[in-house]
Amino acid sequence: MMPSEIRYALLVHLAWELRTIPVSSWLVVPYCAEPVLYVAGGNGRKDAILAVQRNGGWWLLWRGAELDGRQLGIAARHIATAVAA
Repeated sequence: MMPSEIRYALLVHLAWELRTIPVSSWLVVPYCAEPVLYVAGGNGRKDAILAVQRNGGWWLLWRGAELDGRQLGIAARHIATAVAA
């Protein structure tokens, strides 16, 4: 898979994990840019989640946190806990 396809697949899987918690999310796939996942934060705010490749692995960047892309369930619970606060 090309990096963009991996990034897309990773964000889709994270969105599915968030859905089971349940946390609403929106995946934006621009025509000429990389996909971005958004989650509803407090006060109607939408927070972006980016997937980046670094040091041979994939990481999820959200609110300044770096979450391991290999552990989507843990990442989803971390995001859900913070969104609910």
